[in-house]
Amino acid sequence: MASKIEERVWETFLRRPSDLKDGVETAMVLRDLRPGKNKYQMRHVVAVVTRKADEMASTDRLRIRTVVGVLLPETWSVRIIRDLPVELPGRPYHDFYEALAKAESS
Repeated sequence: MASKIEERVWETFLRRPSDLKDGVETAMVLRDLRPGKNKYQMRHVVAVVTRKADEMASTDRLRIRTVVGVLLPETWSVRIIRDLPVELPGRPYHDFYEALAKAESS
């Protein structure tokens, strides 16, 4: 029986779509959308995103939503470079994106 390679699908939330730069390493939170027990599991990562999946090796599909949940129509691909800590530095109930940037630089 042939093995089936399951495509990974991730989701992320952005304040502004312009925050996403093609081909640039970016700190982000990814949420796993594959069915099963790990669905909606969250990862803090540094990743490279691109609109040209065929030009970058080993990419997964990425769905992008605004912070209020509106799904953007553009198709993106993502390649995870490294994981960031699950617990981020910062004060509770303050700017999450600032804490994510601090984790990336440390």
